Amino acid sequence: MSKAQDSPTPSPTSNDPRWLRKLVNSYPEAPFVLPFLAFLLLMLLDRAFPPEYRTYTYAVRAFGALYVAWLFRRHFPPLGKLHLHLAIVIGLGTMIAWVAVHHFFAGCSHQPCRLLGLFGIDHHWQGVGWYTKWLMFDGKAEECFNPHEYYKSPLALWSFLVIRIGGASVTVPIVEELFWRAFILRILIDWHKFEDVPLGKFTLFSFLVSSLLSAVQHQPQWEVGILCWFIYNAVFYWKKSLLLCMVTHGITNFALYAYVYHAQDWRFW
Repeated sequence: MSKAQDSPTPSPTSNDPRWLRKLVNSYPEAPFVLPFLAFLLLMLLDRAFPPEYRTYTYAVRAFGALYVAWLFRRHFPPLGKLHLHLAIVIGLGTMIAWVAVHHFFAGCSHQPCRLLGLFGIDHHWQGVGWYTKWLMFDGKAEECFNPHEYYKSPLALWSFLVIRIGGASVTVPIVEELFWRAFILRILIDWHKFEDVPLGKFTLFSFLVSSLLSAVQHQPQWEVGILCWFIYNAVFYWKKSLLLCMVTHGITNFALYAYVYHAQDWRFW
């Protein structure tokens, strides 16, 4: 037997720092939870600094959470196939549903909602009374954060837009899909040994509870958060591909923010 045959095959994680290997051995959920948690904690920077600093706070949030995900990259399960054609179609469809459904419940902004017009609903729809009064209504779009008010030069404005849209299209899909699809869907099936649950295993309980829990993260647009999680969960069950969900999620977010800037409908930031 040759020397090469005698030598054990190196583990894919053998190049990781010792502290990281010990952390994952003790807490198998760490690769799925910590990137998402880092993203949430770094959101606090937005409140610590004035709005004109959001280019920098968004950059720290996006790159910080992405770095944490990169540290754990060797501990992720197989991501699956891309299915780009499905990602494009489902991602764009989810974006249209996000805007149209929220406008239906919350009412249109000062700009007419042409998406609702496609469904025969008045462009100046005022929303559903009980929703706008009691259920965490997000206000009028013209009252939300408008980057034009804080970034007067084209360079400052476009730097903000690149960071904001880039983070939403790259970092957010990665950390959220790892947390929600690869972790939450499985831990709701087996709380003690989630890592033994196959990716994409369906139970009605995990499907419904994970979708309802997403309302906490997406308030005050909680109703479309639940809708999108229905869609992303279904896609994950269908194709068993985290990569497909990440790209679909990224296309949804990119298209949503492109719409926000084009329509000046700032409530969707």
